[in-house]
Amino acid sequence: MANRRIGTRIHISQSQGRWMATISSDIPKWQRQSLELWTGAWLGLGCMLIYGVWSHSGSEAQFYGICLAFWSYFALKAWRAVRWRRGGMEVIQLGEDGLQIRMDHGANQGKAPWLPWGSLQPAEVLPTNPKSLLQSGEQQFWVVGGERLQVSVGSKIHMWGKQLPDQEAEALCKSFNAALNQLRPKG
Repeated sequence: MANRRIGTRIHISQSQGRWMATISSDIPKWQRQSLELWTGAWLGLGCMLIYGVWSHSGSEAQFYGICLAFWSYFALKAWRAVRWRRGGMEVIQLGEDGLQIRMDHGANQGKAPWLPWGSLQPAEVLPTNPKSLLQSGEQQFWVVGGERLQVSVGSKIHMWGKQLPDQEAEALCKSFNAALNQLRPKG
């Protein structure tokens, strides 16, 4: 079994007929604490909005209710980001059955089907555009997103490699494609 690392977040292991990469969601401690503090403050705001709905009547209660609906959307996003940053990892695996891409949370394995070898294409690194506000936002530590690699299986595109720097994304793509060529069934 061969093991190697790319940067601090990517671990690759390869053995007979299997290649697996795990991408950790780790961020510096101060960023995680900032995210958790912000989420706690956001929950406090939610409590005040709930109090506003209960303690007022008429149009004021409706106003607080509408604010609470918008608040809940961002509370869900914040909870998802905290959960991901505390113990999430992406697992990309090539094996006898094909390709599997899943997001694990701590000890809980993500659910992902095996994608067949038949129409599996080599991976590509998505180019970055530093002038894009959307791409810049997806690379921030409070967001779960910012995938850097993609692979086509038939007509579907599967993206992975959240918030990887350019060099790590290129190295992971090269390793994935080499394993893909090596492990793809002949015939």
